[in-house]
Amino acid sequence: MREGDDVFASVHATPANVLVNGTPTAWRLGLTVADVLRERGTDDEWVATAVNTRFVPRAARLDTPLWPDDRLVVFSAVVGG
Repeated sequence: MREGDDVFASVHATPANVLVNGTPTAWRLGLTVADVLRERGTDDEWVATAVNTRFVPRAARLDTPLWPDDRLVVFSAVVGG
């Protein structure tokens, strides 16, 4: 062991992911719903989002963090009846 080694890091640690529409996506500290939409090239104006089955309003996406194993669903809103 050397100075600066992380004594809590596991040798067998697996990368952390969030599920975006069922697809594993790399997680990083500070990742938000808005980040995922931007990185996927998704037009923020034309989709609805939910994290772990809870609706996330457009205005809250920038401030909604994602954590390992969260489930983000991005879908087209349907209007009409």
